Amino acid sequence: MASISGGNRMKKVSVVLIGYTLVLSAVIGVVAALFLAIVHFSTDFIWEKLPRSLHEPSLYPLIIGIIGGLLVGLIQTKLGAFPYTMHENMAEFRKTGRIEYKNRLWKTILAAWVILSFGASLGPEAALVGMVGAMITWLVEHLRINLASKEELVNLGIGAMMSVIFLAPFNGVVQDIEHKNPVERKLPSWLRYLLSIVASFCALASFVLVKHLLPLPESIFGIRLSDHSIWNWQNLIFALPVIILGVCFAFYFNGLETLVKRGLRFVQNKWVLALIGGISIGLLGMVSSYFLFSGEHQLIEMSSEVTTYSWLFLLLIALGKPLLAAICVNTGWKGGLIFPAIFASSVMGYVVTWPLDGHIGFLLTIFVAASCSRIVGSPLLTSSILLFVFPLQFFPFILLTSFLVSPKRVRELLHKETKS
Repeated sequence: MASISGGNRMKKVSVVLIGYTLVLSAVIGVVAALFLAIVHFSTDFIWEKLPRSLHEPSLYPLIIGIIGGLLVGLIQTKLGAFPYTMHENMAEFRKTGRIEYKNRLWKTILAAWVILSFGASLGPEAALVGMVGAMITWLVEHLRINLASKEELVNLGIGAMMSVIFLAPFNGVVQDIEHKNPVERKLPSWLRYLLSIVASFCALASFVLVKHLLPLPESIFGIRLSDHSIWNWQNLIFALPVIILGVCFAFYFNGLETLVKRGLRFVQNKWVLALIGGISIGLLGMVSSYFLFSGEHQLIEMSSEVTTYSWLFLLLIALGKPLLAAICVNTGWKGGLIFPAIFASSVMGYVVTWPLDGHIGFLLTIFVAASCSRIVGSPLLTSSILLFVFPLQFFPFILLTSFLVSPKRVRELLHKETKS
């Protein structure tokens, strides 16, 4: 009888959680689409419509950078260090099982909107995780369910948001597999994974629906196939040196953040730091618009026009994009680094594979997989994202490369699975 009672209770819990998950995930997709739409409209006005109406003044990017620096400085001094980075948000969640929302949500939204609209070379993922985590925490804390279920719903919400940002429906499951979760595991693995997939697909459905109702730019994410065969020894011979170069670029990308942080440690004034970031955005924006923004939508343009640019110009973009991203995150212009990492790695991939007599698309994919896996520090997450960036038949090589360059992380995952 006890077994039957326990089974009925689990079925009831499952039905309730699936119902809540569907509703909350739909809200997540709508919120993400609306926030990105607002950022797109303001960015288009600031960087496209307004300069055209002013006849494209040469110093316009610098002026906008300075204005943005003043606004970021105001936010940093009056409101606090918003928005929190993804690392800070996830650390808070792993420690407490929730993300605080009281007197914080609107500050996160405002700060993220300013930073992204005024050209920071950063992605929206950090701010969106903070926003959605706070909103879901508020919602579930007002539901009549037990504490463990509330924490599970917050976890599912964050996973669904990661899936929405990168249009990758399995990111939630990957997050659950790769990271130690603060939630006491009272649900069986099959139910957790089922809820995660349900949350991701539901959030994606509402996100895509709202996005189609709004004039948002095309995304780099989508399933596609390559028109050329990659199955030859020449490609495999080139693959190893390309992987090594990809890892070297990751060291450059990650090392820049450390070097910039050390170089700015003597500057304590938040106004000065914010202006350093704004001026850097303005000066590099005067050189090329490819230095600005996250790089997600620019990667489509770059891919179609890459042959019209010189090798030196592409090298400048590939090396300068990580530099500006490092300056931004260390001067109060806080945001995500995954999109800039994909963009910079892709451009550097063009530079590296340019002289090679092989399948450029395949070798470029290998380079980006090696580089981003080391930058992000998560082979499964990187693979699940790049699955929707490069042709589908490249995915086995993406997965293999990601694990090959992350031996320490692979050992941790194997150890975690063995313990569980």
